[in-house]
Parts: sequence; C-alpha cells; structure tokens
Amino acid sequence: QLLNDVLDKEPALELTEKIRLRLGGIHAAKGNIKAALQQFDAVASNPKSPLLGWAHYRAGEALIQNKQYPDAIKRLSMFRDQGPWQNVPGLSDRALLRLGYSYAMDKNWDQSRVAYERLVNSFPNSPWHDEGRYGMGWALQQQKNLDGAANAFSQVVAHTATEVAAKAQLQIGLCRMEQKRYLDAANAFLVVPSTYGYPDLQAAALLEAGKAYLELGQRAQADRQFERLVRDFPNTRWADAAKEKLEKK
Repeated sequence: QLLNDVLDKEPALELTEKIRLRLGGIHAAKGNIKAALQQFDAVASNPKSPLLGWAHYRAGEALIQNKQYPDAIKRLSMFRDQGPWQNVPGLSDRALLRLGYSYAMDKNWDQSRVAYERLVNSFPNSPWHDEGRYGMGWALQQQKNLDGAANAFSQVVAHTATEVAAKAQLQIGLCRMEQKRYLDAANAFLVVPSTYGYPDLQAAALLEAGKAYLELGQRAQADRQFERLVRDFPNTRWADAAKEKLEKK
C-alpha cells in the first residue's frame, strides 16, 4: 500500500520503475503472478530503462515460480543471446542459472547444458558458478553422458565444500552405479557421510552405498551401511528403506 501511495504521487521515472520492481516482487511472493508481471512489464516496456534487464529477469523468476517454463525461457534467453545483456555481473550470471534450470524443467537437456556452460565459462567468479557446474553435470547425466557428468560433478567437489558439493558427490556415485561400476559407486557414496554435514544427503548416500555393496555380493558390508543409516538417521524415509533391505536377509 505504501508503494502504491508513492506511485499515485507520480514520482520521477527512475523511482517509478524501482517501485514497480518492488511491487512486482511483493505480488510474486503472494502468488499473484499476473499482477507481478504487469509491474515488471511496465518497466520492460521502456527500452531505455536501466532496469530493463532486471524487469525481464524478475518476470522470468515469477514465471518459474508459476511453473511456466517455456515463458520463462523466452524472458531469460536475452541474457544468452543479446550482446548488451550477456555480461552484466550479478544479473547475467544469475539469469543464465535460471535459464538453465528452466530448460531442465522443460527436459531440454542440451539447451540446459549450454546455458549452464555459458554461466561457468563467462563468469568464473560468480557466486552461482558451482551451481552452474552442477547443472551442467545434471544435464549430461540425463543425456547418459555419465563420464562427462561425473567429471562436472567432480569439479564442483574440488571447488567448494557447500551443500552443492555434497549433492555432486552423491551424483558421482549414481553415475557409477548406472555404469555398473559398483565399487567406485560405493566409494563415492561413502565420501558423503564422512565429509559433509547434510543429514538428508548423508542418509541417501548410506542407502545407495548399501545397494552398491549388494550388487557386489558383499552382504555384510551392505548391512553395515543400512544399520548405520537406521542408527544415525532414524525416523526418516531413508531409514525405512534401509530397514526393508535388512529384513530381506
């Protein structure tokens, strides 16, 4: 209401556009995507606006929130295709991350990978660099380029120790499982509970490690992972799955 009151006073264009972006963000947070897009489009309709890029980016985010991925792609592709918007730090890299995500949700894996690669190659110091590298790995994994995916995930693990690294380490194991390289898979999975402090990922990795040992015919080793999972992460869906494995002895 306060922002609308300011708009009613017809402030200068620059302030008006800043207010419209804020209003759009509020409408999006409340789930009113139509009203949000009206505010963002009011800014984007001014081709000379210094906030034009932000207006399209915010519109893309709102459309992603509403699961309108093809429409989000139309908004965000300008940061891949249009020269003036390809190298705006803090904006272009962020938009490329969300473009890659939108393509992934639309199951267009090749274009998803391309968007993430553009982010990784053009913005090596971006705070979204590791997320972009993970996205590359995910797209390659869906395309069954499992060695390429594992390599991308390994670069994430080598660069950071955050949650995205734990996720990447888990995916390395899943790539090796799909390749039937079960010992490599088990070793990759066991890095997660011993290195990272994210309970859901630790539990998932222990379950998958147990499955890998079962494939190797090493029942005792498998049971150790399942028992550890039940002990350390009780009352989780991962523990329930481990209990089922233990009951099948």
